[in-house]
Amino acid sequence: MNADMPNNLPESTDALAANTQGAFLRVEAEKVDRLMDLLGELSLSVSEVLHSPDLAGLELSEFEKAAHRLKMVVREIQDASAILRLVEVGEVFRRMRRMVRELERQTLKKINLVLVGEDTAIDKVVADRLYEPLVHIVRNSADHGLESADERIALGKSESGHITLTARQSGGEIQITVGDDGRGLHREKILARARERGLVGSNEEPEDQNLWKVIFQPGFSTAETVTNLSGRGVGMDVLNTTMKALRGRIIVDSEAGRGTQVHIHIPLTLAFLDSLVMRIDQRLYATPVDMVSEVFRPTATQIHIASADNGSEMIRLREEMVPICRLQRFYGEAKRALKPLDQQIIVVFKTSSGQIGLPVDEIYDQQQVVMKPLQGRLGRIRASLGCALLGTGEVAIVLDCEALAQGGRA
Repeated sequence: MNADMPNNLPESTDALAANTQGAFLRVEAEKVDRLMDLLGELSLSVSEVLHSPDLAGLELSEFEKAAHRLKMVVREIQDASAILRLVEVGEVFRRMRRMVRELERQTLKKINLVLVGEDTAIDKVVADRLYEPLVHIVRNSADHGLESADERIALGKSESGHITLTARQSGGEIQITVGDDGRGLHREKILARARERGLVGSNEEPEDQNLWKVIFQPGFSTAETVTNLSGRGVGMDVLNTTMKALRGRIIVDSEAGRGTQVHIHIPLTLAFLDSLVMRIDQRLYATPVDMVSEVFRPTATQIHIASADNGSEMIRLREEMVPICRLQRFYGEAKRALKPLDQQIIVVFKTSSGQIGLPVDEIYDQQQVVMKPLQGRLGRIRASLGCALLGTGEVAIVLDCEALAQGGRA
């Protein structure tokens, strides 16, 4: 080695490669966000060029091949860039340990926190917004769900209660579950409070899955007194609001004496959305592809009208009756006769409330779109997650299938 060369430098490019293998770069989140925004604009610009009316009617076989390659490259760049914004969900999970120790002190209960799937990758934007809702769920589990040590021993349980945080990736979404082995949700109390607030009819006996949804209503609480841990009825409402903003959904399972599990399903990334674009009348709508269960054109024998339920329409899909949601009625715009169902295409969505069918006039395309929030007065559009910017310059409303299932069965 040359005597003038610093002795801490590698002697060859091979050595340099060996030293840098597996190295990390620290990049500010704002810079990654800026890159994602630019990629969104790039995707739109490419689509605008490819759908330019100046190309209509032209035979450009080589151009079409190049255009296809360009779209594939842009898609790969989008996917690769989205990975830059992923962090391990363990960063959020591990912050719960200190809070659980504080909950032990406040509740005088013994709590064992178990973390599973800490290395599951999640969008940093989602991770940052997930902490506060998880705090409310864990706090509820510790305060309401877990019994005291004496109660647990009397019930034949271990002295320490268990709260488990689990994360795993399934397709294009992350599933996070907060479960405890406590007393479970108190069905009678929840039902009584729901009837008191007019959320459930006085003679109605809802199924558990439907009843548990009322705990996410603003201000809902069964606590007799307000403490620094619970009783204000704001915790689960915060979770519900956050999940809507993150395009996520919540499912609650509970069994008396066995505990409660809150399952959170959220997209792996919020930057882009794999969507199915549809047309109803002159308007375009989009929905996440992973919410679509089936697309078909019904026959007359599959169509049923429930005369005892204000003429609600249903479609028989194999052995199941699927309720139909007409967007024109949902938005109060059914001012003229609607097309018969056998003249339309039915898009079936899978939701936590079961399946629901949406009649559409045309399926435009399945494509990855850039998501933007609806702002101002548009932000009040019911059952919407935002808007999708299409390459043609058009805008499609992204439908919230969960909200449609809850309020659109008409």
